[in-house]
Amino acid sequence: MLRLAGIIATAAIALTAGCFAILGLAFSQHGVFPLGTLAGPIPILTLVLGVTPLAAPFCAILAMLGTAIAIWSTQRGKPIDMVLIAAFMAAMLLVLVARSVALFFVAWEAMSLISALLVASHHERRGVRRATFVYLVVAQIGALCVLAALGLLAIQASNPSFAAIARAAANLSPGTRNAVFVLALLGFGSKAGLVPLHFWLPRAHPVAPAGASALLSGAMLKIALYGLLLVTFELAAPGPISWGIATIVIGVLSALAGVIYALVDHDLKRLLAYHSVENIGIVVIGIGVALVGQAIGNPALAALGLVAALFHAINHGLFKALLFLGAGVVADEEGTVDLERLGGLWGSLVWTAPLFLIGCAAITGLPPFNGFVSEWLTFQSLVAGVLAGDETIKLVLLSAIAGLALTGGLAAVCFVKVFGVVFLGSARCRTQPRPVERFGGSTLAMGLLAALCTLLGLIPMLAVAPLARIAGAVLGALPIATPSLPVLPATLAILPLAGALFAVALAARRGVRAVPTWTCASPVTPSAQYTATAFSKPARTIFSFVLLPERHRQYEFATRWFPQRIVYHTESRYLIDEISRSVAAVTLRIARRSRAMQSGSLRLYVAYALVALIVTVALAR
Repeated sequence: MLRLAGIIATAAIALTAGCFAILGLAFSQHGVFPLGTLAGPIPILTLVLGVTPLAAPFCAILAMLGTAIAIWSTQRGKPIDMVLIAAFMAAMLLVLVARSVALFFVAWEAMSLISALLVASHHERRGVRRATFVYLVVAQIGALCVLAALGLLAIQASNPSFAAIARAAANLSPGTRNAVFVLALLGFGSKAGLVPLHFWLPRAHPVAPAGASALLSGAMLKIALYGLLLVTFELAAPGPISWGIATIVIGVLSALAGVIYALVDHDLKRLLAYHSVENIGIVVIGIGVALVGQAIGNPALAALGLVAALFHAINHGLFKALLFLGAGVVADEEGTVDLERLGGLWGSLVWTAPLFLIGCAAITGLPPFNGFVSEWLTFQSLVAGVLAGDETIKLVLLSAIAGLALTGGLAAVCFVKVFGVVFLGSARCRTQPRPVERFGGSTLAMGLLAALCTLLGLIPMLAVAPLARIAGAVLGALPIATPSLPVLPATLAILPLAGALFAVALAARRGVRAVPTWTCASPVTPSAQYTATAFSKPARTIFSFVLLPERHRQYEFATRWFPQRIVYHTESRYLIDEISRSVAAVTLRIARRSRAMQSGSLRLYVAYALVALIVTVALAR
């Protein structure tokens, strides 16, 4: 009964969010669609509700993910988790429709606290309690920054409503404007998982139930980005060009750090959490381009960057929810998400495997899926910025193009590792075959998300055209003329398929020689398969200069801010790592110096023999 109540509530909230998204789009040229005002005993406590064009895409994310998770929960998850998920969605929707400082902050805190309860779902595990504690600390520090930013704006406007704050934004002094931006970036950026405040995310998201992880990564991070957009484009606008440059730099660093740490991680859910850091960085790059375009008086560039950011936020919500739900199926069926223990799951998870593959292709930006289109728009906005900006902007945007290209390549490598290790090959740790997966509610939920990823990839104008209208409304300009996109992804998808078919035909004509796998004359067993560690070893070696400082930073943060009993396990682990590295370094140093003893000198070898003879004679006496 509790499960049914949670499912119905979640579906109802998703339907409400969908209606709000339609209202926001319908009123994109008319400002705010009011939902009501409740006067408080003092002006600061006045509660104002309304739907704005900027909130519409995020309401759409809630509607799509809420529907999928309601379907998913008909078969999986604990009943109490479903009730918490419904409350979590209600809090996020309230953040989107809040139009006053008090209501926004209350909804923000409710969202944080309910999400902490979801993270602590398996509180009997020590690691879960530690992750919840870290999340709560970061969430409350971020909430204080958000409250300070909104409080400053309300004081300057002498009114707590967002409409009054927006009207007074033009009168803000440069110092106040920059202080609000820094506070907003810290508050909303910490919730979104931007570097260097991302360390809570790969701890908290993996320990939550699969449905909650899908919402945390697919929706809550976007709500944080909505808050950043709200401040930068409405409440404290217009900002200087330094806002855009700083945002782009942070976005590039987040994208690169997220994908590098995902590539070397072997916990499936933690790996997906790191990819959330990566994709949030890509969205923030688009936001930065929009801020730059607005600052230099180029509305077309600003609109293109904002459309790219909003579209990638929607796309990331879809494919990341799909991947987290797929990881939940793997965890339920295999009892683990450790890549080193998984393998050969396509034989039993016959529905999950192809749907998970669609999610992998979408997140790596391969056509004809939605991730490709939004990343392509982001590249387009960066190139347009290079052509329109001065030397400093060109340098920043060219670096961003290089960073985004590297991110895309590393993401592809990472998900080749994930899908190949988890679903292909043979089972590593079990001998009995698993029953074949049946079609059910969880499969239907993932199928819905996979269909949306494909639909928005094949016909991106379904989203790009409305987002262009929203961007025009947010930036105070007419809707921009968007490029015609439907043919491009399909064309690019045909090219690699044609190449693959040509390679297969050529191999069939020439003949393919099949030989047994060589394992040094040992029997071929599942343990001889390529492991996730072996696959990512080159990347770990190349990026060791990045990975090692991160481990030290996490250790220093833990030992400084956490009680000793909380970090004892972490401290022991890092102590063992340090001892192991020290022993290995000493051993290698000794080995290098010992090479002189094997120089190939005949006189040296005669001296060895003479010393050995003397020692033998001495011992024989």
